[in-house]
Amino acid sequence: MAQINHPHQKVIENMNDIYPMISLINDSKINYIKENLSIHLHTSQLALLKDAKKHSKPHHRRVRVAQYKKLCETPEQMDSHYELHRKLYIKKYQKLEQKGLVEVNVECEDLPYDVTLTQKGVELLKQINDLETQWQEIVLKDVEDSDKLIELLKQVTQNALPINYNHKKQQKFVF
Repeated sequence: MAQINHPHQKVIENMNDIYPMISLINDSKINYIKENLSIHLHTSQLALLKDAKKHSKPHHRRVRVAQYKKLCETPEQMDSHYELHRKLYIKKYQKLEQKGLVEVNVECEDLPYDVTLTQKGVELLKQINDLETQWQEIVLKDVEDSDKLIELLKQVTQNALPINYNHKKQQKFVF
C-alpha cells in the first residue's frame, strides 16, 4: 500500500496517548474490510455478525440462557430499557437476516431471541477473517519487531480485560 503525505503524520509521531492510536488502527482495519468485502455492511453490522458467531458457541449460549433465566426470576430487577434494547437488537439482526447472513428466532423457549449463522454468513465471516489477515500483513509490513509489538499489546489487552468484563457483568443484559 502506498505511503501518503498527510499533515496528521507529524501529529501521530508526537502522540503519547494510546487511545487515538488504537482508534486510528481500528478504523483502518474496519475501512479495509468494508472496501474489500464482497457485500456492503455497515460497521455495526460487521460487529453484529461477529457477535452472532460468538453467541452461537455452545458455552456462550449456556451463559446467555443462565443469565436470561436469572433475569426472568427477578423481573423487578429488569432494567427499564431492557425491552427497548431487545427490540433494537432483534431489528438489527433482522437486517442481517434480510441479507441472508443469519436466521433470527424470536420464539425461543429459553431466550428472548436467538440468532444462528447461515452458510452465507459463515462464508462471509471467513472472507472477513482473510481480509483481517491481509490488513495485518499490510500494517505490520515495515514494523521491525512486530512479534514484540504483539506481545506488548497482549499485556495491554490483559490489563483492559477486567474493565470490559466488569462492565458487561453489571449490565445484566442477555444480548
